[in-house]
Amino acid sequence: MGISAIVGERRLLREVAGRLLGSARDAEDVVRETYARWYAMPEDMQEEVGWPTAWLVSVTSRLCCDRLNRARPGPPHATGRPRPGEDTAGGRPADPLAPGHRRDHVVQVFKDACEGMDGVATLTALLAPDVVVITDGGGRVRVPLQPVSGTEQAARYILDLFGGQADVTLVEASINGGPGLVVRVAGTTAAVVVLHLCGGLVSDVWIVMNPDKLGAFRGHEDPPAGPRT
Repeated sequence: MGISAIVGERRLLREVAGRLLGSARDAEDVVRETYARWYAMPEDMQEEVGWPTAWLVSVTSRLCCDRLNRARPGPPHATGRPRPGEDTAGGRPADPLAPGHRRDHVVQVFKDACEGMDGVATLTALLAPDVVVITDGGGRVRVPLQPVSGTEQAARYILDLFGGQADVTLVEASINGGPGLVVRVAGTTAAVVVLHLCGGLVSDVWIVMNPDKLGAFRGHEDPPAGPRT
């Protein structure tokens, strides 16, 4: 990786962490810890990561969520049973879904929003207020140079990209061990979407459209149509 790409990657991680934490100092601490975890991995494990930058963004998001969870105030009622509909962590509404099921639910709703008629309302309800959408075109696909942020802007960008097109299909998939989707156009893989969750909402969306990074997801494409006889 060249020096320009390295600097750009670090800037991206700082931006993601800064938006989630609201503090440049905390964001820098998280980015340092993210890189420390990467370099602590054995080389063979690093080589198994298909997209190192996506892995780094995912770890950055998780570390930010951990910090935000630790910073939340303690429950106002330290003793006794929680009220109906509340959990024991600050009186927040209890999430009826376990973390794994919650991830599956989010991916399904995300997919339905892209395929449905009322996608903006459905998608905005799924996105965190400070959500960030990052698109990797690798210089080979025309994509926004800057991340798209904010719930409505992010929702409209995603729907403009994937929604309302008869030849576009979204397939749920596990990407780098996390929730995501493979996007196919007329049966050919065109993008991979990685969703990072924080507090049950999508905190950032990583859309990979760089053809060089999509090879691993082309194994189940529809076969090309043969010549007519």
